[in-house]
Amino acid sequence: MAKISDIAKRLNLSNATVSKALNGSKEISQTTQKLVKDAAREMGYVPSSFARTLKMHRSFTIGVLFVDETGSGLRHEYFSSILNSLKVAAEAKGYDLTFINNGNYSGLTPSYLQHVKSRGIDGVVITSVDFFDPDVSELAYSGIPVVSIDHMFEGCSSIMSDNEDGSYELVKYAYQQGHRRIAFIHGEDTGVTHKRIAGYLRALRELGLEINDKYLLPARYHDPDSVRLAFKELVSLREKPTCVLCPDDISALALLSSKNATYVRGVSIAGYDGISLSRMIEPSLTTYCQDSDKIGRFAVEELVSRIEEPKLFVPKTIKVKGFLQKGGTIQVSTGETTSEK
Repeated sequence: MAKISDIAKRLNLSNATVSKALNGSKEISQTTQKLVKDAAREMGYVPSSFARTLKMHRSFTIGVLFVDETGSGLRHEYFSSILNSLKVAAEAKGYDLTFINNGNYSGLTPSYLQHVKSRGIDGVVITSVDFFDPDVSELAYSGIPVVSIDHMFEGCSSIMSDNEDGSYELVKYAYQQGHRRIAFIHGEDTGVTHKRIAGYLRALRELGLEINDKYLLPARYHDPDSVRLAFKELVSLREKPTCVLCPDDISALALLSSKNATYVRGVSIAGYDGISLSRMIEPSLTTYCQDSDKIGRFAVEELVSRIEEPKLFVPKTIKVKGFLQKGGTIQVSTGETTSEK
């Protein structure tokens, strides 16, 4: 395996110049950097991660704090897509990705912060957790570089999907299709849910529609059974809604499945997330698509900037815009849907 000294000898450069060129130092011209990197690639040079760690006093490892409370795990496309984007962006910056947990080690249960410190992790992306868990807050405010997704910690950068705008756009589209009785089945009590409810209510007010408390029901994210129960409650109303917004695509698709056809018939359905399956059914699902690729990429870019240039760090909140997928499951309404008594 080629060493820095081999590249230096071949190009008649000093070891220091070759090392700086490989690390992208501004002291070395772009022409020389290209020359050195081309030679390194040709000679099969592979940098020593251990040597780099010692020299830079960093592990070049980004931790991901992801707690699967719904049981869907990495099988859920939205989260797996974000994680894949984190991985690709981290690797492009020269970092490895690792998961953080507070599992049991030799009878001990370390906190998230202890786990991060013990493994020498340079920074952490926090996503899909109970953001009010004391262990999570301890990590966020520890001084270790942190970026959160869909939650704001004071002094930390955050990447926010446009949850309020998403539900707002869905209500507006349903209205344009003739719907006036629009219900919303939302997820658990989280910051994301609060934003989506705010968007739903804002749209109703702007459109001059009645705000009916019976049309706003709780369920659980990625839990079709809880959404099905809430939906049955809605369609049992004397004046049932003509359109129902679901908390996520999985639950919306479950409602549209053939086994639920009897009580879904005549009611338009919308989801949220924009998973690929929403475009594979006929008609395609009306939903709001979150840009998971940008969410993951921006999270890594902010975190690496915080790690590598701490003196220049200024906390940011970056809002990532999604888009409405009109689909065909919100149909034109005549407003005549009533419950079957």
